Amino acid sequence: MNGEPTMKLDEAFLYSVKSLSIRSLRSWLTITGMVIGVIALVVILSVSEGFQKDINTQLSSFGSDTLIIFPVSSSSQAFSLSFARPPTSGKLFEEDVTDILGIPGVDSVSRSNFGRASLSFKAKNITATVYSSDRESFEQLPDYLKIESGRLYKEGEHNVAVFAADATTDLFGKDKVQVGSVIMINQKNYRVVGVLERIGSSLSSTDDKAIYIPFDDGKKVFAGQIVENEVGYISVKIKSGFEANQIKNSIERKLASNHHVRADDLDFSVITSEQIMETVGGILFASQLVLGAVALIASVVGAIGISNTMFMNVLERIKEIGIIKSIGGTGNDILKIFLIESAIIGFAGGLIGLIIGFIILEILQNFLGVPVFLRLRIVAFVFLFSLGTGFAAGLIPAFRAAKMDPIEALRYD
Repeated sequence: MNGEPTMKLDEAFLYSVKSLSIRSLRSWLTITGMVIGVIALVVILSVSEGFQKDINTQLSSFGSDTLIIFPVSSSSQAFSLSFARPPTSGKLFEEDVTDILGIPGVDSVSRSNFGRASLSFKAKNITATVYSSDRESFEQLPDYLKIESGRLYKEGEHNVAVFAADATTDLFGKDKVQVGSVIMINQKNYRVVGVLERIGSSLSSTDDKAIYIPFDDGKKVFAGQIVENEVGYISVKIKSGFEANQIKNSIERKLASNHHVRADDLDFSVITSEQIMETVGGILFASQLVLGAVALIASVVGAIGISNTMFMNVLERIKEIGIIKSIGGTGNDILKIFLIESAIIGFAGGLIGLIIGFIILEILQNFLGVPVFLRLRIVAFVFLFSLGTGFAAGLIPAFRAAKMDPIEALRYD
């Protein structure tokens, strides 16, 4: 390997391209292996980024001034001991709602219940989940639950319903529910007064098929499913100038007193939007790591294919290496040739993989509705990764070729 290279970079490049073209079938099979790994990286990373962006956008619509109270404990202690003792489960009642509304800093409180009910519309009879909520439920989430046509039901109004977008088209087959339609819920007529805009995000499939009725109507619809004055969950809007955690602590103290439970053994949860985003973010990050590892494994398989091809190229060209060295070529020239060949394979695999990956992402987004987000840093990482992988995979074969003795190489048969 001693001595200055006698072959210029452009000459080595053209020589490498010619060598690969002579062995075109093997070269393309090796490139294909790299392409598969690159496609896996591009698609998996872009889809996971798309889901994360979509979910964060949706969660941000809840705002930092909203709290949700569920009748199940979510304390870290309860979950950590869940194998021995499951999280404590209790119930919320209208008394809790009244007491929460009296806490300084609370702007509004909304009650909600949900359960299964029989629905009839024209000739179609189904069983579906129905939500009973106060009007404040919509007013607390104006960026999430938006009216597309009609209106929201009013306080004190009865036997009316608001349909989410997909519920109007998916629940009753060919019969589309519209503003003014009359449906039967548990054998009682309800007039549809409003239809919501489609949310269409990663977490909204259930919300886009929801049916809402006034909270007091739900007491009759869910009779037998809930106890008297029970509330399924409560949402709280905080006044401007008050901290969410401050109000959360006040609510926990008040409800703990109402339920006669200790602070470390709550039978309910007060969840902030920040907690939801942290939890979902942690899940998404873990998913990205797992999926990224799968994609990297596919890329490593491609790298092994490149290395194997380069070893075969070296074995087939031992005499050629001897000839190059005998006419003045140096070990650095040989090293340069084989490294350029492996880098070309990595470059071609990266470029083709990016193009095909982009096409797949377009299909997923435009035809299947999968959220994708192809960041520039993903493109740069995948491209540099494929190029670097090709270069690294050719190092050992290239060094082995560069160290060959020209006399022994010429004798090789």
